Amino acid sequence: MLVLFERFATRLQGLKWPAVAGLIIMILVAAWVLAGTSAERQDRWLIPVVLVAVWLLLLASGLNMFARVPAMAEPQMSWWTRVKIRLHRGLYHLFAWFMLLVSLSLVVVTFQLTAAWLRMN
Repeated sequence: MLVLFERFATRLQGLKWPAVAGLIIMILVAAWVLAGTSAERQDRWLIPVVLVAVWLLLLASGLNMFARVPAMAEPQMSWWTRVKIRLHRGLYHLFAWFMLLVSLSLVVVTFQLTAAWLRMN
């Protein structure tokens, strides 16, 4: 699974800065919706803006985290170096599972909030 995340991140590195720029724009739009608009406009636009911002945050963090996954330990390395590499890769595996869990949870939350938003509008 770690190799899959690494391939995904390296293939989509061109989206890294557009994702960060989009995230900054969505945060500014969310701040504007919360601070400078009427309650009617807040009801209409806050859910989509927050959902897009959270998805962009997930994309940007995944692209940054899995761009450079440490290589596997080789038998000719010293014992301590192999242990450090395995611990480092183990943390990356933990992050990969966490990212998968967060992504699936975000899909569920997106469907729920989209349904609520469609009922409101």
